[in-house]
Parts: sequence; C-alpha cells; structure tokens
Amino acid sequence: MNAVCIVTLLSLLGWALPAAAADNPRDWLADMNTAFSELSYDGVFSFYSGSDLASLRIVHMVVEGEQRERLVHLNGAPREIIRTGEDVACIMMPGDELLEIESNIPAGPFSRAFVRRYDQISNHYSFDFFGEDRIAGRTAVRLAVSPLDEDRFGYRLWLDKETRLLLRSELVDADGQRLEIFQFNTLELGDQVSQQALEPADYQGEIRSHLALASLPSLPVSEPDVEWSAGWIPAGFTMAAADVRRRPDDLASINTMMYSDGLAAFSVFIEDMPSSGASSMVSREGATVAVTRLTSGPLTQQYLVTIVGELPTTTAMRIADSVQFRQQP
Repeated sequence: MNAVCIVTLLSLLGWALPAAAADNPRDWLADMNTAFSELSYDGVFSFYSGSDLASLRIVHMVVEGEQRERLVHLNGAPREIIRTGEDVACIMMPGDELLEIESNIPAGPFSRAFVRRYDQISNHYSFDFFGEDRIAGRTAVRLAVSPLDEDRFGYRLWLDKETRLLLRSELVDADGQRLEIFQFNTLELGDQVSQQALEPADYQGEIRSHLALASLPSLPVSEPDVEWSAGWIPAGFTMAAADVRRRPDDLASINTMMYSDGLAAFSVFIEDMPSSGASSMVSREGATVAVTRLTSGPLTQQYLVTIVGELPTTTAMRIADSVQFRQQP
C-alpha cells in the first residue's frame, strides 16, 4: 500500500496526521511568544529546579491594550507579583528572602533576564517535532530544541495544539537528564478567565515594592565601553545588556554583563574583593550554575568574578577564567 493510500485510509477512519508535521518549528516558537503576551489564561503550574518544587498560579489578560498579570506563590510564605503594563508590584511578608534579593537586582534589561527569547534563538540549535501528548487536559504538540555543541543545554517543549501556548517545558543536559521542569496542571483560556482574578489578595502586614520593566532589547546589543570583558564566550552568545552599579552596603562598584543566545543566558559580575575575603568555587542548583574566580585588575588589585547562568559547568568555568580587565588606551 503506497503512502497516498495510507493517508487516505487514516482520514476515512477519522485519524489525523499531526498538524505540526508540515510546519516550521520556528513559526511555532514565534506563535508561542505571541500566545504568552496576547491570550487570556488562568492556570496553576508546577516548577521544578534542582531540589525545589514550587506551585504557582498565573493569570494573564490584555485589558484596554495593556498587559495585566498576576503571579501567586501557592506554597511557602504568601507572595504575589502583580504586573500592570510596565509597572510591577511585589507583595511579600516581612522576612521574605526575596526582599534581600530584590535590592541586588539590577535595573533595566536585567529585570527581564529570566524571559527566554524563543523568537531570537541562535543557529546553534536544531528543531524537531516528536509527536503529540496531553497536558492539563489539552492536546499538545511536542518540540525538541537540541544544542549543536556542548556549551548549552537542550529544551523539550509541549505547545498547545490549538493556541500554541506553552503547556510544559523541560531543560535537559547532554545526557537527557531533566534539570528544570515547568508544567501547567490546570488551565482556563479566553472567556473562561475573569478580570476579577487579576486582583491581589489582602495580606495582614504585607510589604509592597514597585519596579519598572524595561523593554528587553533585540539581540545583539552593541558592547558598551565597559572596563571588563569576557575573553571567551560560546559561539552564538551575544551581549544583551551591561551595567555598573553600587553595592548598597559600601557603595563598591559591581560591573555586570549579561549574554544570551535567545534561549540560554548567563551573567558576569565583577566586584572588588569583599572585606571578608573570597575563594574560587563552583555550585549548581538544577540548571543554574555559579562559578567564582579571583582575578587581577588595575594596579594588581584582586577582584572577584562570578558567573551565574544556565550553562554546563565546564563552559561556565572557561568563561570565568577568561574574564579580564581592559587596558585603557
């Protein structure tokens, strides 16, 4: 029986070939980005990274042309993040560790470093559809994003067949081990979503802080006139942002650079040697690795270099070892 007869027979029997079979995977990724920002959805999802498993609820709508979003942590201390356009309000309780982290988060593009740009993926990945599945009661098309070298991780994506919204993602290493998992458990779309669900709950003793989101730039960004540079970065990574800021405790400067290939991202931090001292070390939590190195700067002064990102450990170590001070003309 030839292929035409087989397809005809399957159609008569009520079977359908996967819709993605003749589609371009990059088109699906672009549509996924659109779905994230334009659809109305209300769902509960799980997020696993390393040894931590979190449950969160997300509500998203576009109201009068403005993006509205509410992210609610369902375990641990009460915590909500409310987005109205480019304004973000963090609602936390006293003693929340996020309060300490927030003071060290750089402004500008760094505040969106966690947002992966699937529409700007470098050519160092291959794309393959691998069947269909069912997530949160909805039919999903599976898409593998595989690295073409050993300097980045791979991704497995489950996209809603009807809307192309991301329903599940896995970040995997070279051996196929899952380092990070995101998955919707329940999901409502379109008219099922109530605008009332965007309103935060009231918490006694809550602390609110606000920050403004800067638009994430298209890659690449021209490298600014910074004092430090990474002598080696993996092919396909470009500088997405750079900043020089001050530590709140002693006002010492911290040079910060972020690089991305559209999917993976890592940041480079260079700071004066802390008064308490420091040493070279490597740690990993799920997909995120942190590497610290000591290096010499101007006048042979010692500086601390830290690499944080979703990279294989050997790659992060090589980047850290290459960071150097630029000699001024």
